[in-house]
Amino acid sequence: MGEKPLKTKCLCQQKPITTTVNENPATVDYGMASAGQDKPRTVIFPIDGSEHCERAFQWYVDNAKRPNDNVKFISVIEPVYTSPAFGMAMETPPLPDVHRVMEETIQEGKKICQDKMKKAKSLSLESQAFLHVDSRPGPAIVKAVQEHGGNLVVMGNRGIGVVRRTFLGSVSDYVLHHARVPVVIVPPPGETAK
Repeated sequence: MGEKPLKTKCLCQQKPITTTVNENPATVDYGMASAGQDKPRTVIFPIDGSEHCERAFQWYVDNAKRPNDNVKFISVIEPVYTSPAFGMAMETPPLPDVHRVMEETIQEGKKICQDKMKKAKSLSLESQAFLHVDSRPGPAIVKAVQEHGGNLVVMGNRGIGVVRRTFLGSVSDYVLHHARVPVVIVPPPGETAK
């Protein structure tokens, strides 16, 4: 009720950033949107066409987008193998089918990238998209961050439980712990810290 917003200070990358926290969480300035707006920044978005990726992109647009940002969408396509997994009694699909499935997967990845680039363009954001073929999405994303000069990674997560995440791991956890740049993980709606 008319109270002054709280001012907090944090040191990020040896440069103080002042953030303003108001009573209304919808008006929080995360410091990313206002600090150093004139400096170009490369923002990496791992994408797979899921609602989690869309939610992360919308969070970025609403909270962290800068006019000079260069957005790089990264789609990791898992290769189609021509031999069955160890111990499985499956026949290997015929080679032409493997090539067809891989080509379909690549085309689907390209479409997802093109859709994201159109959306970025509608928001006046410079963007590029890249397809990476790798059986391990987490390491592929971390490598892409380095190769493409990322300054920030923004990604969604599926909201899997602690037990599943502990045993299975997650791509977002991997990127968070291995990328050498800040990583923002946007949780599913309604998820609260425990």
